[in-house]
Amino acid sequence: MEGVILFADDHIFDAQRLENKLFQKFNSDNNYSVLPINNLATLEKTVISISTYKALILDWNFKRIAQEQDEEIEGVQIPDENPHDFLKTQKLYSLVYVYSQDEIAQEIKTELQELYPGKIFFKKKENVDDTEKEYDNIIKGIQDFENKNQHLTVPFVWSQAINHSAQAIFSELEQADSNWIKEIYNTAKSDGAEPNTEVIGVFQNLLSESIIQNEALLKALNESVQSDDIAVQDKETSLAKLYNRIYYTKLMQDAPLMTGDIFKFSDDEFAILFTPECDVNTKQETALEFLVFNKKNYDEFLKSKREYEKANFQDVKSKGYKNDVQGNPTEELKGKLRELVKDFNNGDIKNHILPSFPFLTNKYNLSALIDFETAFVVKPKAEFENKRAEFKLNSPYIYQLRQRYLAYIGRVGVPAIPQSLRLYNLK
Repeated sequence: MEGVILFADDHIFDAQRLENKLFQKFNSDNNYSVLPINNLATLEKTVISISTYKALILDWNFKRIAQEQDEEIEGVQIPDENPHDFLKTQKLYSLVYVYSQDEIAQEIKTELQELYPGKIFFKKKENVDDTEKEYDNIIKGIQDFENKNQHLTVPFVWSQAINHSAQAIFSELEQADSNWIKEIYNTAKSDGAEPNTEVIGVFQNLLSESIIQNEALLKALNESVQSDDIAVQDKETSLAKLYNRIYYTKLMQDAPLMTGDIFKFSDDEFAILFTPECDVNTKQETALEFLVFNKKNYDEFLKSKREYEKANFQDVKSKGYKNDVQGNPTEELKGKLRELVKDFNNGDIKNHILPSFPFLTNKYNLSALIDFETAFVVKPKAEFENKRAEFKLNSPYIYQLRQRYLAYIGRVGVPAIPQSLRLYNLK
């Protein structure tokens, strides 16, 4: 096992305690790099600062650090604190090994297991006088977790690649110009763009160019796809959730306006912010451009143009695959199912389909259809203010949408040729 282990326990520096002896035992083993943490405030700062660690060994009860206002009230006993809120607010991508002296309520365990499915375990401190036995139990738990979750190797290597590339890029930019952030920021601002977004975008582009050359990451990816699939209870739904996340990002409450932001003007009317990123900042106080569409557009398209309703899916699916010479169904589509599936390639110049659109929470089989002929509108600030929804359309999908719309409105008509000429050229 390689990587960093975070060991968070308020007794980890107490020389006579089991926790300190375990920490010393970890330190004596050259296979492990263990970072000791004795309070929750430091743990939170550490998790933010260190993205690549294999496991978090976490006590449940921490002595609360006294604040100035606490010391002013004489005789008041400060209650202990626990990492419950920390685990609920953080999104940790590692093993969480809760190692507690006290029992933890079952409802809390259930809640955390739902937040960290297959990644959080609860172990009570039992052999307080037998450091070797406790150490062996913890190591076995971590190794068992790793053996059952070989797919986590790629995200671990990926995080390392990001960290390594980020440090190199920061160093190179600093060497080029110590004021690089200010230079990019002010240049974007003077050009009317949103400067914070521009600075971040420049760095992200450089980061992407760097990590796609990382040999360790490329090797890990190639090895990962050779392994067996992980059993998933509902493959169709899990794939829809995956691509919903790839296509759309949930916005923070104070996120700046960005090209691709999704707006909800009524229960049925939605829109995607179409104004170019460089113009959003200067235009948002007056008016912005949108591509507007109705939630029912796709279902109406299926009914009127494809003579299909979702209620008939199973019947269409049962007739939608070609058979081989032995009469067994293959993966090759045919008929109406092939036509319906092909629509998602967005080959129709007039329409654009976005799958698994976030019209509703936890509903992943609703698609948006944008009709380029009627979609474009300019809305004044009074009509779009406070109407932004929770999500935005990610790149490159927003770039594809913009490109296809501009191609549609920029098309040039030419005189038709006669049928006889077409036939003659087929001779």
